[in-house]
Amino acid sequence: MMIETYDAGLVSQLRRDGFCLVPGVLRPDLLDQLAGLAARKVAAEDEANLRRFAHHGSLIPVRYDDAELVATLTAPEVRAALRRIGCTDPRWINGYVISKPPRSPGLWWHQDWWAWGHPRTYVDEPTQLFCMIYLEPTRRENGCLRAIPGSHLNRHPLHDLLPEPHTTTIEAQPADSLSHAPAHGEIDILANPGDLVIGDVRVMHATHPNTTDRWRTAVDLLLTPDFSTLPREFRAHYVNQFCLPPVGWWDDPAHPLHGTPLSELLPTYDGPDRDRMMTYSRQPTWPADG
Repeated sequence: MMIETYDAGLVSQLRRDGFCLVPGVLRPDLLDQLAGLAARKVAAEDEANLRRFAHHGSLIPVRYDDAELVATLTAPEVRAALRRIGCTDPRWINGYVISKPPRSPGLWWHQDWWAWGHPRTYVDEPTQLFCMIYLEPTRRENGCLRAIPGSHLNRHPLHDLLPEPHTTTIEAQPADSLSHAPAHGEIDILANPGDLVIGDVRVMHATHPNTTDRWRTAVDLLLTPDFSTLPREFRAHYVNQFCLPPVGWWDDPAHPLHGTPLSELLPTYDGPDRDRMMTYSRQPTWPADG
């Protein structure tokens, strides 16, 4: 049965808390395809790199030409789920297979926003979302996500205390450090295969350790929900993401993506600065900081 067009409750939760869960979206055949994609990517990965990212789980990129990814992105039920959470013009920008090893440590507290200081940072509407698709039941014991509701819009003490995310400094933080400690207001997000766990990349989140003897695998899809409304510098930035086809593919009438369902979900931009990416700024700042 097709999911309804708009769910005011989910939209409100995403705006208020910075995350929501849309249950039972993916069919078993799509989950099987994603499991095959994940297994293939992990098998081809260097073992040292898998160890390097034990906190995260593997961070293996998926690309626009991975058939299993395309099948997922273009599935009617996925498109309907995105409409349900209020996406008016969703565009996929990149993604990863995240396979968390058995007996691996938790991921430290962080947020994934990269344009702190830009006025777009401080609006209520999300500029970029993550969509986690877990391939097995995900609970506290095997490293489920934990998040702090409202931390995408409001300053939390951790914003001022944590090392910059995605640096060797925070990766070296021990398990008994503030970077891994229980945080005021945090909740666990439990998910089953086929659920979509969707979050604003500004929200503060972490994971529990995987204390089981099994890998915990997910596919993380990153998208912008309302691409056509974004400032042009963001649109230029997003068309340059490494998981996408080369900038300007849409100008080639013979390009094989033309007329495909996927083409509607890829960002395009024809401004004079379309080859320019923005400077990354990952350390949180707030207007009151001046």
